[in-house]
Order: sequence, then C-alpha cells, then structure tokens
Amino acid sequence: MKKSDIVFSIFLLVIGLYIYYYYFLITTAPIWIHDLKNCFKSMEFLPFIENHINIFFYLSVLLFSSYLIIKTVFLFFKSLRDYVRLNRFIRNNMRKRFKNLYIINSDQLLAFNTGIIKRKIVISTKILDLFSHEEKKNVFFHEKGHLINGDSYKLFIFSVLVNLFPRKLADKFLKDFSLLKEIEADMFCTKDRKRIDLANTVLRFYEYKAGLAVPMMNSYLSQRIQFLLGNLSYKDIRPEKIYMKFGFLLLLFISFSYIFNYCLCSMH
Repeated sequence: MKKSDIVFSIFLLVIGLYIYYYYFLITTAPIWIHDLKNCFKSMEFLPFIENHINIFFYLSVLLFSSYLIIKTVFLFFKSLRDYVRLNRFIRNNMRKRFKNLYIINSDQLLAFNTGIIKRKIVISTKILDLFSHEEKKNVFFHEKGHLINGDSYKLFIFSVLVNLFPRKLADKFLKDFSLLKEIEADMFCTKDRKRIDLANTVLRFYEYKAGLAVPMMNSYLSQRIQFLLGNLSYKDIRPEKIYMKFGFLLLLFISFSYIFNYCLCSMH
C-alpha cells in the first residue's frame, strides 16, 4: 500500500472524527443554551462565567466550525465550477486525441491529467515545441503516474475537505500530501526513466516558469530534485505523523468534551 494511500485513509478518519464532533456540538447546543439561560437567572455573574467557561468554549468551537464548514461547501462548488471550466478549456483547445492522451493548443507549459471523470493525460503544444523526445517521455510518464495512482480525484477530495481546518493547518496538510503525490509520480516515472533525466526535465519546467496552477510537474522543486538525486529518501517524507497526532488530539478532545459538556447549575 502506497504511503499516500495510508495518509489519505488517516486523513478521512480524522475528517470522520471532525464531523462526529461537530454533530455532537450542534445536537447538544440547544441544551447548553437552555441551561445557560436558567443558570444566568439564578447565579451571580462571576460565578456564572467561572462555572460555564467550558460551555462558552464549546459554543465558540461550534461557531468557528460552522464557519469552516460553510466555507468548505462554498469551495466545493467553486472547485466543481473550476473543473467544468478546465474541461471546457480542453475541449475548446483540443488539437489531437489519443487513447489516454489529449494534445491541446496552448502557449504555456501545461501537463496534467483529468482523472476525476475522464482518465486522460493533457499536454500542451508548447511542451511538444520546446522539449526533446526524451523530455516529452518524462513528462508523459510522470503524468501517467498521477493517473494510475488516482491522484486527481484524491487531491480534489483532499483540497476541498482540508478547508474544514484553520488556514495554516490546512495549508500544511495540503502541501505535505501534494508533495507526497509528486514524489510517487516521480517514482513511477523513474521505473523506466533515468532519475537524472527527470530531474533535468523538472528544472526545465521551472526555467520556463509554467504559469497555470493546474500543472504539477514543477511543484515542490527543491524536494523533488533532492529525491531524484538521492539526497532525500521516500521514507524521510512522513506526513502521516501529523495526521495521527492531530487525530489523537481530536479524539482526546472529544472524550473530554463528553465528560465536561454540561454545566452543574443544579448544584448551586
């Protein structure tokens, strides 16, 4: 089992815990609010705040999580719109079609795959014009690695669901997962291609500064070059650690929330 598949599975488990906790918060919130109203009438202000700080904290978490969920739903539909636009762009600029390859007219260095619905590799004419025969093979086999690994739909799901977390944490999650996907695509390519040749091809992409956000061939340049030159091991890339730690903390947080969820107003 690929490391990225393990990371993806752990990430989905963490998302499951996240959704479960949100369900707990939203179903318990009416009880908390009712309790706060009753306690506020019968207690002094400072003791009321002191004895209900946990409830205020949970309600704050609920509000913040609701904001993140609404944002995630919005970004999901935005991602769908972008995907539709991408496919329209491909259709409008189609030059040649092969069994698993689309050649499109473009003056940018574009190399990506549309594996969410149609399992196709897309390469622009700019690559055909500028790159040598061996470099074109490197581009193709790298993208084929993405296609075989199902990276498009996994990254689509990941990039949407990661927005359930605060911005910095979401960026960290997405960066680590995307890097792992790039390394695995490079590993697939180098089964039949020389590592040094692929490294040179990656540098060529960086040199020409591919301008669209879709291509991934020139992403994470430093780490990929280190990997291809043997200075970075596949085992050294361990993003699953942060997911497991975060999942454990989330599980611990849920447990404590169950224990300290109700106020003890009746005792005052």
